[in-house]
Amino acid sequence: MDEIPGFWVGACLHGREYDLRVLAAEAGGYDVLQAGGEKALVAAGVDPVRARAWVSCRPQTSRGRVFTLADRRFPGCLRDLPEVPPFLCFEGDLACLEGTAVAVVGTRSCTGYGLGVARHLGGALAAAGCVVVSGLARGIDGSAHKAALRAGRTVAVLGHGLGHTAPSMHRRLREAIVDHGGLLVSEWPDEAPPRPWRFPRRNNWIAGLAQHTVVVEAPFGSGALITALAADAANRSVWVVPGQLGVPACRGGLELLHSKQVGVITDVNAFVAEVAEVGAAPQREDWLVHLFAGHPLEEVARTARRSTAELLRELATLELRGEVVRLPGQRYAPAGRPP
Repeated sequence: MDEIPGFWVGACLHGREYDLRVLAAEAGGYDVLQAGGEKALVAAGVDPVRARAWVSCRPQTSRGRVFTLADRRFPGCLRDLPEVPPFLCFEGDLACLEGTAVAVVGTRSCTGYGLGVARHLGGALAAAGCVVVSGLARGIDGSAHKAALRAGRTVAVLGHGLGHTAPSMHRRLREAIVDHGGLLVSEWPDEAPPRPWRFPRRNNWIAGLAQHTVVVEAPFGSGALITALAADAANRSVWVVPGQLGVPACRGGLELLHSKQVGVITDVNAFVAEVAEVGAAPQREDWLVHLFAGHPLEEVARTARRSTAELLRELATLELRGEVVRLPGQRYAPAGRPP
């Protein structure tokens, strides 16, 4: 357990509209700004009413480790973002902040195909030594976390303090993340409850902690798109899994493909090999790429110049191996072992 000093609690609760890095530079350093109290804050440009509320905040205890912006251990990958939190609370293994991290994000209202892709990505990335970063939400986030836990490590960035779990259905998943060497991250004091306006901020830190961000499925206006745009603004690579036309959960990702210079994932193994730098991976056959993209099996068979019966036999074998999951309507998706 660590203590969050009152100055930093105040920065979190009353100083969000100010760039603390600029205030510290004006004052001559974080220590000078902190020691100078209300007077130093006002001199650096803080509104007097806010400065008074800021310095009146009392210290708070966190169940995790606390790194403030003044701490050299504060994650360097976040320091130069356009916005940065005054402090972060960590519960779990801080070694997760080292090495290659890949954010896997998407909507809560996802399709079965999206769940399968998230599961495949989470497991394959973790098995290759990457840390999978996501937001502990239902749907895509939860599927990626669970798959990563079976093969390696995962980081969950929370939209509330460490004293809460949202959604409550993921309480056991949260515990498993910590128990299996993963990490929980929050920018709030422990007792800060989940609030809708906190989750978009959380998405910025998901993007900031990862070198690569993958959007599996995202409707217009979703948090996953906020994450992708934050990653793009921070000059991190953004990747999109092509979704099905006409499916609301896929519209935001398709719009990203149209409007931004993003990578396209057509083969999970090839993508993992590229970002994890583990060398060449076996390429998936073209007909599977088309099938996973939502094309009807009969159309795929014609394009591949093979019979439908032959492809069904191969799919049955892949399904028995746990590499493919069958969906309603004779559709299929890539999958690892079910969570």
